[in-house]
Amino acid sequence: MRRIGTVLLAIGWLLGAVTTASAERNWEFSFGTFGGKAFHGDTTYRLNWAMTPAGFEPVNYKATGLRFEDSWAFGAKLTAWHLPRKYRWQPQIGFEIDGTRFTADVSPQTLSGQGVGLISGISLGDVTFSNRRELGVDSLAVNLLFRYPIWATTDRPHGLWYPYVGIGGGVQRARLSTLGYEESSLSPCFQGLVGIKLFLIKYVAVFGEAKWTQGWHSFDYASVGAPPGYSEQYAIATTHLVGGVALHF
Repeated sequence: MRRIGTVLLAIGWLLGAVTTASAERNWEFSFGTFGGKAFHGDTTYRLNWAMTPAGFEPVNYKATGLRFEDSWAFGAKLTAWHLPRKYRWQPQIGFEIDGTRFTADVSPQTLSGQGVGLISGISLGDVTFSNRRELGVDSLAVNLLFRYPIWATTDRPHGLWYPYVGIGGGVQRARLSTLGYEESSLSPCFQGLVGIKLFLIKYVAVFGEAKWTQGWHSFDYASVGAPPGYSEQYAIATTHLVGGVALHF
């Protein structure tokens, strides 16, 4: 019994120390994990070499309506919020490192497109994907955030709950796999987000978030004999609907 009492006193002292430090410091940090669904928008596909009636030649070709398969999404984020000297100052500004993983597989399909052979001048029409392409995607971005705490106090500068918005950018990697061939592509990515966070207790919260991301990826198939300068380009635009839990400290 004495040991249990000692542990409870130690926990109470630790929480009190954390509370005092939080009231005196200028920053609040949180770590969260999340999971949900990734919904892909129909986007564009570009090609700069193709087989035409005149043979294999460079082309200027663009197709629209490329459909990716929706997938699960999950990830984690580390956030830092700047705390104003007076808790009533609104909104509050924060910064966040956000890592997200999802897939964007391409099933066999025919796209409506147009282009021209740069040597023959032959006009090009629809393009058909006869083989499945699997794309695993990882995004790592830095976001600028704004939140508006509801019922904030000096002891709870984050309030009992708050809505937030953000915008950011970073790098996205896509790993292509098709017919045993694998290749990776790195691209800048941009994202915007909006969400709401609710505190269950002072240091633990749950949140729901809608996030949009976009990256542009190019694959050259160099290891399987594609000519120099060949590229197959995809735009991946995704809406993520996720929920998660965060620990604030």
